[in-house]
Amino acid sequence: MHSGDDAAISITNLSKVFTRGGGALNRMRGKGARHTVAVDNVTLEVREHELFGLLGPNGAGKTSIIKMLSTLLIPDSGSATVNGWDILADPFRVRMSIGLTLSSERQLYWKLSAKENLEYFASLYLLRPAEIRERVDMVLHDLGLEEQQDMLVENFSSGNRQKVALARALLNDPPVLFLDEPTIGLDPSFSQSFRTLIKKTINEAEKKTILLTTHYMEEADQLCDRVAFIDRGSIVAIGTPADLKRSIDEKEILTLALSSAPVEMVQRIQRVEAVSHVECQERDGRPILKVYTDSASSCMQDIVGIVTSAGIHILSFTTAKPTLEDVFIKLTGSGLDV
Repeated sequence: MHSGDDAAISITNLSKVFTRGGGALNRMRGKGARHTVAVDNVTLEVREHELFGLLGPNGAGKTSIIKMLSTLLIPDSGSATVNGWDILADPFRVRMSIGLTLSSERQLYWKLSAKENLEYFASLYLLRPAEIRERVDMVLHDLGLEEQQDMLVENFSSGNRQKVALARALLNDPPVLFLDEPTIGLDPSFSQSFRTLIKKTINEAEKKTILLTTHYMEEADQLCDRVAFIDRGSIVAIGTPADLKRSIDEKEILTLALSSAPVEMVQRIQRVEAVSHVECQERDGRPILKVYTDSASSCMQDIVGIVTSAGIHILSFTTAKPTLEDVFIKLTGSGLDV
């Protein structure tokens, strides 16, 4: 960072609106432009060396924030600095001081080998040939890609392609990394090892600041020092995973999979003394009730009685402590995995 501020990323009132269908042909047809608010007046700070998560469903605005901070999108209003550099006044300095992976876009040349890709992208950072060789060899070693360095990227598994993309983001040894949905599409076992690499090696050992977007609740809980919940372009809560989970007053959540969920039955469950809140969701075509309570055991008998008297079958039920997704659902009324 070029300043003494301990905020690696600082965002103030950042907004982005996408406009579609505003061309001359649509105007001739009497059709107006459609405006979509992608990011709505977002303000937050990410501290130096912090692993910070933007947690929200697909389409919530996470990727748009990453693209504005990495200078790929111009904000409509607001301001932001990365490593002390203003994203509008100093875009070149911002780009030279960050690493970036985007889940939705192809970031590598598939007809080149892993090593050829990395040598090419390293050259864009204006490194000398000796520095290029040194950096490429280093990131290949650190990410365990040495044995596959001469393989064409098109022949890599999706997980190892994601490793090469991460290696590309590390070539310039940036103090700040933007990782957009880094484990999306990866199998569970590889996702776990990839998360360990991000947390233990890149964040903790190499002391890099990481802004990570995800809609996987477990990922945010496992990796992040702090998270911000984002919904429909707006930040709805910020805190450590532990603090956010403690913000739910209820101690337990009873989850019931039912054959159906009539409104009258749900309303009766809501009136049970120990129940503070009921959410009705759908999973695989079946209604799921999440009953927030201080004690599942104290209200279980009443709830089962209400359900069975309505002629509804209980397909399964579980009790658990609140998760980050439970906090998000209570704040927004919708789930993360949508």
